[in-house]
Parts: sequence; C-alpha cells; structure tokens
Amino acid sequence: MGYFEGLTSSSFKTTQDGRRLFFPWGVLGGGYIITSEQDYQQLRQQVKVYLIVSLVGTLAVASFQGYIVSLFVMALSLTFYAFWMWHLLRRLEVSDERLTLQESMTSGAQGHGMVVLWLLEVVSLAFVCGGIFMLVVDPKQWPVALASILLFGLGAAKFARMLVLQRRSAGVDR
Repeated sequence: MGYFEGLTSSSFKTTQDGRRLFFPWGVLGGGYIITSEQDYQQLRQQVKVYLIVSLVGTLAVASFQGYIVSLFVMALSLTFYAFWMWHLLRRLEVSDERLTLQESMTSGAQGHGMVVLWLLEVVSLAFVCGGIFMLVVDPKQWPVALASILLFGLGAAKFARMLVLQRRSAGVDR
C-alpha cells in the first residue's frame, strides 16, 4: 500500500464474477477485460511505474527548469500514455462495465491505505492553513494564497471522503 498503489488501484476493478477490468481513462471511459492474473499483475505494475516516472519526472523538471518546461514534459508523458494505450487496448476485449466515481475512489482508498490517506489529509489541511496564513500576513500574495486554499481544500475534501470509503470497505476485496 502506498500513494502510487492507490493511484494505480483507481483504474482497475474486479467484477462480482471475478473478471479483472482495466479503465485506462478512469470514470470517463470504458473498461477492458484482462484475461489472466499474470497480465493483470503486469499491467498494474506498468501503470504504477508510468505514474511514478511521470509524476517524479514532471516535479523534478519543475524544480530545476521551471513550470513551462515541466508543462512540456507533462505533455510528452500524456502523449506517451495515449500511444501506449492505443497499442495496448487493440489487444484487449472491450467490457460493457462502467467504472463509477464511487468505485474508483473506494479502490484508490484501499490501495492508499489508512496511514497514507491520513498523511495526505494532514498535509492538505496544513497547506490550506498556510494559504490562509499567507492571505492574512501578505494580502498582496492573494492569488497564490487562494490557489493553495482551493487546491489543497479540494484535496482535503477528497482525502476525507476516501477515508470514509476506506473505513466502510474494510475487509471487502475490490
């Protein structure tokens, strides 16, 4: 369990009859049937590695080269993902199943685990407080303060919801 495990889990679903499904576009697209446990584990690992490399690479470039270059890296990463999915999905059977937001968040919550979710919640709330503090101390920085409050406030709300879902689904395999 961990942050990237949670992100990865939110793209997969196990049906009641035991079929493993992959949703490359999350709740916005259809699902694809993964025929074997080995293929399922391999695809999960590949998606997880993609997420790690993309996020860490984008953040590293942002820290050293600035945001414009990191947007370019992010665009390259998304282009790579689109071509990878185009190649992969041609070999998979389309499923008529859909992934609901509730299922995606529950799966992600189980993948993150309770400790990681609590850490994300606390850090998000700390950044919300930091944004409020910035707004009070230096009102000229209001765009940055407001962005911090909104972004991390939404994150805190999502992590709180995932904590509730994780608690409700404890012991349920997804």
